[in-house]
Amino acid sequence: MKSNPVEARNAKYKRSLLGLCVWMGIVPMGLATAQAQTALYGVHGVSPLAVRQGTLGSCYFHASLAAVANAAPDTLRGAITPLPTGGYRVHFTQGQDETVLPEDVEFGRAHSYDRSEGVWVGVLMRAYAQRVLRISLINTIQNAPSIPIFIRPLALSSLNQSDTLLSAWDRAVRAVVSQDGNIDKAALTKHLGDELAILGIPAAQSAMVSGFLNDQGFFDAVSQAVQANGEVFGAYKSLGQGGIPVQVIEAFMGSASAGQISERRPLMEKLRKLHAGGLAMVAGSGTNPAGTEPVGKAEGWWVATHAYTVLDFDETAQTVSLRNPWGARPAPDGVFIIPLSTFLATYDSYSTSAPAAK
Repeated sequence: MKSNPVEARNAKYKRSLLGLCVWMGIVPMGLATAQAQTALYGVHGVSPLAVRQGTLGSCYFHASLAAVANAAPDTLRGAITPLPTGGYRVHFTQGQDETVLPEDVEFGRAHSYDRSEGVWVGVLMRAYAQRVLRISLINTIQNAPSIPIFIRPLALSSLNQSDTLLSAWDRAVRAVVSQDGNIDKAALTKHLGDELAILGIPAAQSAMVSGFLNDQGFFDAVSQAVQANGEVFGAYKSLGQGGIPVQVIEAFMGSASAGQISERRPLMEKLRKLHAGGLAMVAGSGTNPAGTEPVGKAEGWWVATHAYTVLDFDETAQTVSLRNPWGARPAPDGVFIIPLSTFLATYDSYSTSAPAAK
């Protein structure tokens, strides 16, 4: 077919204009938006296939987030608001929104906390870590008898209104957390003071915040919160020692519950709701594989005491589809199908959301 000379000329003009804009560092608005969306969400967008656990033992977080992405992708997409400063605002179903600074996202990527497509999982991971700290700090200040009553309103106001304060706590914990999730009090005090100064927290507010760590009860509460969720702060804890999937699901979907695989009737009800759509589900493996092999070639599908995303249930075929948050094993994307009998014999526990509103 003979080409239209006018269309060819216009196409050439558009290409040259775009090239000039790129060379000058000027990106057309539509293209800039598309590039920003790709950088945030990656090729697969908000999808279980985009979620890939990093070098930390954070299977509980990544499997849970993939489960929410499977059930309610719009919920996660709507939870993230890019900011003009380059950071992100993350909304949770309950409690304070969290602001994630761009350098903290870059830190997580550089240290392989997360290997997902785009940065949306890393953004939510940092926001969740800050949420854990905020809740712990607020509850401790409210209940610690050694903190004077007249100090509490000021301290609580600082925690509720200062996003940079939570970033300082997050960075200080990451700097001192050990592989098993423990933190040293003296080291935390020093690093917290340094981070507060770097982020420009006023000296009086900084002194008050750092001073709380002199209270043993306050420090113990912070330590317990970090220990329970050590992986999102950089602890290299072993499999089976991670946080609680039901808490991650609840943070993003508002309601969640846990159950035992051995309790067959409620489990089957959950699996049927999963297939109907809108329900997030994570299953925890036991210590030994049991039953028959997966359907098709799925080498390396079994990992002991590990969290898996449950993707679907086929009642007619009596099979369950799962995904390893590693994004591999089995290759290429961690997805495999096993007979229901193998699922029942191999997995110990599960966590689910309430069905998402349609």
